[in-house]
Amino acid sequence: MTATTPIRLPIGTADGVVFDVVAWGPSHADVDFSVACMFEHEMNGGMAGGLLALDQALGGQLARLRSAGAFRAQPLETLLITSPPPAVVPRAVLVIGMGDPALLDGEMLRRACRVALREAVRHGAVSMAFAPSVLDAGHTDNAPLDMQNVMLDGMLGALRAEHMLADAGLAPPPSLRHCTFDVGAPRAQAAGRAFAQAFARLART
Repeated sequence: MTATTPIRLPIGTADGVVFDVVAWGPSHADVDFSVACMFEHEMNGGMAGGLLALDQALGGQLARLRSAGAFRAQPLETLLITSPPPAVVPRAVLVIGMGDPALLDGEMLRRACRVALREAVRHGAVSMAFAPSVLDAGHTDNAPLDMQNVMLDGMLGALRAEHMLADAGLAPPPSLRHCTFDVGAPRAQAAGRAFAQAFARLART
């Protein structure tokens, strides 16, 4: 691994899709379809981390759209960017609204992951990345959320549904082959272990 190569940790493979954890943010994810979550407001007064970097790479448009009420980031509201500027590495970016950060629970995260995967499939993406942006919103008490378990459960459930549709002849088979969870470098190893353990539990059910 070089200085410019992000940390990448395997999680597992399901329905032909490789899941892993990579230490990068939504504006730097080298994927077809990068997904970032955004709340109606931040708990500490402003964007931080990967979400802030994405907003800056987009010329401040996320903050501008939210302050203007054009994109309120209400629960599961979506904003699709299909022509990102050169500063944004992914070929398309989806922003999913998460509502009030004080009301965040595991079910909201699960639903956001379902939306993320389904929209990646609709877009015809081969690779996607997902950033929950929970810490970026100043939400630090996250142990009760069981984040790795609920996010994987949401992704795997949506992926299973897409394959069931395809098997029934109601939709083409998903082209998705790679799904990455974005994480900050200092938390990569711990997150990788937690995701791998959650995947092993879910694979047994």
